[in-house]
Amino acid sequence: MVNIAIKPGTTFTSVYVSGHGLVLREPTAAALDNGEKRRIRAVGQEALDMRGTAPNVTVVSPVVEGVIREAEIFTAMLKDYLERIWPDDAIFKPRYKAIVSIPLGLTVAEREMYEEVFTEAGINAVTFVPSIVLSAIGADLPVGLGKGMLAVNIGGGRTEAALMSYGGIINGYGMGLGGDLLDKAIVDCITGKYNVKISLAAAKRLREEIGTLYDNDIATARVSGMNIASNVPEDVCVYALDIRDVILPYFLRICELVKTIIKKCPAGIANGLLDNGIVVTGGVSNIPGIDSLFMEKLGLPVKVFVRPEYIQIIGAGKLINNDDLMQRLIDGGAV
Repeated sequence: MVNIAIKPGTTFTSVYVSGHGLVLREPTAAALDNGEKRRIRAVGQEALDMRGTAPNVTVVSPVVEGVIREAEIFTAMLKDYLERIWPDDAIFKPRYKAIVSIPLGLTVAEREMYEEVFTEAGINAVTFVPSIVLSAIGADLPVGLGKGMLAVNIGGGRTEAALMSYGGIINGYGMGLGGDLLDKAIVDCITGKYNVKISLAAAKRLREEIGTLYDNDIATARVSGMNIASNVPEDVCVYALDIRDVILPYFLRICELVKTIIKKCPAGIANGLLDNGIVVTGGVSNIPGIDSLFMEKLGLPVKVFVRPEYIQIIGAGKLINNDDLMQRLIDGGAV
């Protein structure tokens, strides 16, 4: 039995193999023929490259707001990814035992669907662990102890926050707010202000290059799109403060989500929050100024990591062979 971990994210799907580390991180995307049978033409980066460029093809993500919504497509995509790791013609074809990251608040029906998906994909034994718990483990928080810790994960399609202690979640919430929503808002902003329609990929690049929560950032970037009045290509200069005006309200909503959790914090672990502060992870958490904003609005120390988009799958990798911590999570009700 080979121990692996899988993170099915809205933007990326990652696979970690015990003894080898992170072996695959590919876009959660599939390119479908526009015909009646919706045949899958490509998955991953190859599929993403076809968006807006290949005729008679629709590129979709089978994971929406952090939840698998297209079970058949995700299963086919995951099979392809596992095939890349161990091809069918390999002499040794392993049986898989997997830790799988799941969002908070799955319904019974959704959880049953997840079980079917991973079984169909070839996983022999699955343990589902909330993604926010894996984020905390990846950030080296002592989730098995009773110190009280607050983790926030801002991903491509979903934001989750949870207060944890003794291997359990005291309070945890999630909402469908992430990088994808920010990118759509940036597209609308550029269209409205500059009369230029840009792609979601271009909006993401703007967010990553000049996105900021500082009110004095003077960075700029150029972006190309179609002028909606003349219907010809046009290149425009976009300012960092344009992006800030768009994204700031969304980060303030995240602050309100975290405030809800803090207000319900039991007095017995309040000291732990003061000591540990708030750990912020996820691919969108590397936006400049997020620590200052959160400290100002929430009144607690904030820690943001380098390469925070990898924290969750790293946490899953740490948990793979840590039987003691897994038992603490089971005892605490997180698993």
